[in-house]
Amino acid sequence: MKKEDERKILTFEMACLRRMLGITRRDKIRNEEIRERTNMKDTAIDKIRRRRLQWFGHVTRMGEERLPLRALHCHIEGNRSKERQAKRWIDNIKEDVEKQNLNLEEAAHMARDRKTWSHLVSNSSSS
Repeated sequence: MKKEDERKILTFEMACLRRMLGITRRDKIRNEEIRERTNMKDTAIDKIRRRRLQWFGHVTRMGEERLPLRALHCHIEGNRSKERQAKRWIDNIKEDVEKQNLNLEEAAHMARDRKTWSHLVSNSSSS
């Protein structure tokens, strides 16, 4: 996900929380205070990252003949068009895994054990 997209999602999320509480930007209340009042510990971006890692673990545990696993590890020859987003899904996974101080191979190995992977994903937090 592009940083610009993350910024837009976080901005929208805060606008929704402010509206739920009846607070305007003119009230000059910090975002942390609004999150505290609404008991929202995780941002939408944290939830997206967590779900992405859950899906990665799910696909990694699939059998070799399954299409999602084959698609995850395939490489398509050719050039990507210039208009297309530069990041691929696996690039996002690599970033998410690096936030956990792992590389992709270590993460794939850990994801084979559902309990370990679930614990790692549930304890992941934003930076």
